[in-house]
Amino acid sequence: MNLLIQYPSSVVIQRLLTVLEFVPDGIYIVNPEGITLYVNAAYEKLSGFKRKDLVGRYMGDLINEGYIDQSASLMVLEQKKTLSIMQKLGRKKDVIVTGRPVFNQDGNIEMVVSSVRDITYLNQLKNDLERVETISKLNNHRFTFDFVGEQKSQFLFNSPQMKEIVQKVEQVAPFPTSILITGPSGAGKEEIVNLIHHMSDRHKKPLIKVNCAAIPEALLESELFGYEGGAFTGSKKEGKMGLLELADGGTFLLDEIGEMPLPLQAKLLRVIQDKKVQRIGSNKSKKIDIRIISATNRDLEKKMHAGEFREDLFYRIAVVQIEVPPLRERLGDIDVLIDHFFYNFKEQYRIEKELLPKTKQVLQDYHWPGNIRELKNIMESLIVSIPEVIIKPEHLPRHIFHSAYKLFPKNLKNQIENYEKMIVEEAINRNNSIRKAAKELGVHHTTLLKKLQRWGEGG
Repeated sequence: MNLLIQYPSSVVIQRLLTVLEFVPDGIYIVNPEGITLYVNAAYEKLSGFKRKDLVGRYMGDLINEGYIDQSASLMVLEQKKTLSIMQKLGRKKDVIVTGRPVFNQDGNIEMVVSSVRDITYLNQLKNDLERVETISKLNNHRFTFDFVGEQKSQFLFNSPQMKEIVQKVEQVAPFPTSILITGPSGAGKEEIVNLIHHMSDRHKKPLIKVNCAAIPEALLESELFGYEGGAFTGSKKEGKMGLLELADGGTFLLDEIGEMPLPLQAKLLRVIQDKKVQRIGSNKSKKIDIRIISATNRDLEKKMHAGEFREDLFYRIAVVQIEVPPLRERLGDIDVLIDHFFYNFKEQYRIEKELLPKTKQVLQDYHWPGNIRELKNIMESLIVSIPEVIIKPEHLPRHIFHSAYKLFPKNLKNQIENYEKMIVEEAINRNNSIRKAAKELGVHHTTLLKKLQRWGEGG
């Protein structure tokens, strides 16, 4: 089926088709049933498809077979008006398609004529410009540095609080002083450790990181101090070098040091005091030169008063203290980090996405209880799990999207209630249970349920 067969008596049609063959834009014509009547030579060249494979075919079938991702012609037939869409040909080439209905004397659509223009190059220019602008913007708030044998690391900030921390790091990094970094989980404590190591004269030596909460107590001692062969059942015959010894000349991070058992705290204190390490099963000590950095999200002074952390160790590891505030207190960093992670994940997964300004505003106003780690995970999720190119506020996770409605309380009562909602929401997220959250908050389970129902958040 083609245009000449449908309109065999029309000399005008024949002349029109001849003219259309010389039009530089692709031309695509369908009948009222969405069946392809005609494509011109420019469309064949643009799409790489042969007209013999398209003429007589239903547009819906061509979508299902991957020729196009959507059909302007079918939309025009449905909506009965001219419209333009972005279309991808063969999942590769970007085009803009404008479909125009041709009505007969009875007001019915007789055919749809669509013009198709290649915008792949324009999109590439747009993407390149966006990439340059984003990189330029990020470079204003970035430390980039290399570790030996590792990929480049980046430290981004724009808030007064983080600028003050960076200045402090620049001051203390050259000295071998022990440093304690405190702050909530996901706030960026490990990035501060990387920065200290990079700015020190130890940056070409090892940076060894140990999470004291992640290694079972029975194994932690042998991991830290090493052992001689045959020191205990199951030990290697040749023995093993401990991580403290392995870090000689470099920097050693004790992450989550608040979880270290008391007996190990005593041994660590001796290492810091004597600058020597002794393997399990050995009577010899080896001199080491390491800088100790400790990190925790716990209140170590409270643990000291409870007898769970040694006071003498605390003062040894906390010669310099750096407190990393939660992300919600560093509003200047949120915008920079959103751009950084969104851009990086687009590059990593080779996916083109765009955040609407109002979507970004919701993200900037969210209180981020999970800090940078939560923000990074949300950005990755938006890139890989949202099929649309334009990311709208409603594409955000429900708890973030709903938070947008609580941002602008008008009076003191509403402000207090807004703050109360935030505390309750964080407690429920931490405990994964309304009952446990109520217990933590010191209110009755029924009281909390009534509040949630009043706020429209309860089931």
